[in-house]
This record gives sequence, C-alpha cells and structure tokens, in this order.
Amino acid sequence: MEDIDVNRDDLPLWRAKILLFGEYSVILGSMALTIPFGHFTAGFGFLNSHRYTDHNKAVRSNEMLRKYNEWLAGNGQGSLPGKLVDTGALGRDLDRGLFLESNIPQGYGIGSSGAVVASVYHRYAVERMDSSPDADIGRLKELKRIFALMESYFHGTSSGLDPLNCYLGRPVLVGPDDNLEVAGIPGADEGGGASVFLIDTGRTGKTAPLVEWFMKEYLEMGFMEMVDNVMIPAVNDSIASLLEPDINRFWRSLAGLSEFQLRNMKKMIPGGYELVWERGLSTGDFYLKLCGSGGGGYLLGFTRNFRETAAILRRMKLKVLPVYMDPERYG
Repeated sequence: MEDIDVNRDDLPLWRAKILLFGEYSVILGSMALTIPFGHFTAGFGFLNSHRYTDHNKAVRSNEMLRKYNEWLAGNGQGSLPGKLVDTGALGRDLDRGLFLESNIPQGYGIGSSGAVVASVYHRYAVERMDSSPDADIGRLKELKRIFALMESYFHGTSSGLDPLNCYLGRPVLVGPDDNLEVAGIPGADEGGGASVFLIDTGRTGKTAPLVEWFMKEYLEMGFMEMVDNVMIPAVNDSIASLLEPDINRFWRSLAGLSEFQLRNMKKMIPGGYELVWERGLSTGDFYLKLCGSGGGGYLLGFTRNFRETAAILRRMKLKVLPVYMDPERYG
C-alpha cells in the first residue's frame, strides 16, 4: 500500500447520511431507507504548513483516530476472517499528522461515525471491496457486516448501514429478509411530491444508551406488540409507498409512524419539541420523526409545502435545514 502524499488535496470526501426510515426498527428486521446528504462532508487530510484548518480540531481528530486504530489493532476486527485493516499503515500516517477534516456534527444522527469508518476502510482495508452501484447483494451484505463491526467501536452495536451509505454515496434500501440494494428516490416529476427537512434541536444525543433502552423495552410484551404490529408495518409501508410512488398512502403511513414515536418513544424526543411534533400531527402541515437514534441532534421532517412549513417553524424560532425539495412547492 503506497503512502498518501501529504500535499495532496484530492483525497475522497464522504457525504453525511440521513436515515429516512428504519431507526430502531431495522434492528428488529424492518425495512430501512437511507440517503446521502451532501450538505456535510468528511475526508482525510494532513496537518502541515500547506493546509489551512482548525489546528486544535485537527489534533483532537488525530487523537481520536489513534484510539480507534488501537482498538482495530486489538480486538476490533472481531470474527471477520483475516486482517481487515492495515493498522500499521494507518499508524504511520497518524504519526505524519493524518486527521479527518469533517463538518458533520457529532451526536446529530447524520453519520459522523459512518464517515470515519468509510474513510478508514477506503484507504486502509487490506482487501477493499469497491463502491460500485452495481455491486451484487452478496457484496453489499458483506460490506454492511464489515462496517457494522468497524462502527461498533463508536456505538456498542451497529447495523453497518450508516457507513455503507457514506461509502456508496447513494440511497440504500434494506428490503425484506435483509436484502440490500441501491435505490432510487422518486422526484417531483415522478409523483414524489414530498419535501424533506431537518430541525436543529441545538443539543447532541448519545446512541448507545437509547438503543439499550429500546431493546430493554422491547422485551416487555406490551411494547413488543406495538412495535411489531404498529411501528414496523408503518416503517415498511412508508418506504414501499414512497418508492412506488403512492403519495397518498405514503402520507397516511408517515402520519401513523410520527404518532407512534410521539406517543411511545418520548425518551428519544428532546424536551420541548413534543409540542412542535404535536402541531404537525394535528394540522397535517408537516410530520416529524426521529433522525437516527434521537435524544438530540436533528429531527427529521416531511411536508407537502416546504415554503409554508419553514415559515411556520421559523416563527417558532426553530432552525430549519432543507434536505430534499419538491421544486414545485419550494421557494
């Protein structure tokens, strides 16, 4: 493996991701749909006299990567056959000032750790699989398995979906029986008719304790029945109707999912945002759901009319970030 030229500025950039549907439920076998989000990116660089960057942030990134590399060199390669990552090469580059230049906010549910994993795998994998959109299901599943192991350092457990989306740079659909495929999201001219946006809660969330809480609650029969009979069908039908597209069915399924999360997953909704969530449900102007594990970071929103919804939310002093717009309803 050749060394990275420390003066190069053409190292790959990895886009953030948004899990449109499937947070928590994908662990239990539901479908999931994730998309890249180019507003935020991350990529390797070297801290040297030729690079303008935040020095302290770069040093912290280098230290984080060192700890991650130590974990990978120890027990972090788990049950995978052979050696997954060339930790020696990564260590030498860290000594030369390697860091991850990233503006993906941490603890916001949009793939900051996924970008770390994609970056390390792309450069330092011993036998790297490419990121071709034509990759077969077997290759995609193996990549997802590798990424789940690599990302477990950050969250305790991982589906591997976030780094897979970052690595492929395309929408990824987890279908029935855990089948994987690169998906296409309908545009406005195909009947998509939905605008997607984020609301910044101004606080960070932590994934591991929330996943632990959810899985513990799932062992309780009442909660298990609601998840299996209400939440998972709503997730699956939201995805299926969006991709068909059947927009009226999509809004019905989305409303059901939004209401389920508000009533049964309050622990994941940052305090003070329940009223905003409730307003969307009661008026039908917009629907909110968790973005990633929740607990802070962003909330994910859907609306038929972004211009009007953004105005409503901004009057409520909320920070709104557009993700995908139906151009006929965006201004």
